[in-house]
Amino acid sequence: MKGLSQEAFADLCGFARSYMSRVERGRANPSIEAVQIIADALHVAVQDLFNQAPVEIGQGMVEATLVPQASDGTCFTPALGKAGRFTVGEKEDEVQFEDFEEALAYLRRMGTAKWRRPNANGNLGIVSAVRWVALQDHT
Repeated sequence: MKGLSQEAFADLCGFARSYMSRVERGRANPSIEAVQIIADALHVAVQDLFNQAPVEIGQGMVEATLVPQASDGTCFTPALGKAGRFTVGEKEDEVQFEDFEEALAYLRRMGTAKWRRPNANGNLGIVSAVRWVALQDHT
């Protein structure tokens, strides 16, 4: 919520700041009830917390495509298309897509999104998502 500190938002929800921090960083799995409380505090529907369509939060509109981010800070972005293909999925059960949006849709359906991206040596390795972030922040 814009203009509200994490601590103030946690108080608004009735959560400890440390718990809210863990939820925000993907280190805690909130219960369905906790997700409902967060949605109510933001004045949005629960499903709006998980989609990429524009949603109204407070008085402004926010539009962003959410992409998975690994613990090292790398994200699944259109730039990862190697030879025009995106490789996603569990090791030994990977799927390739030519279209970024189709690959992203597949990642959203996974329990934990996993994709291949180059490491520091340029070799492709599988990483797992620890959170979802706005694409425009990581292109």
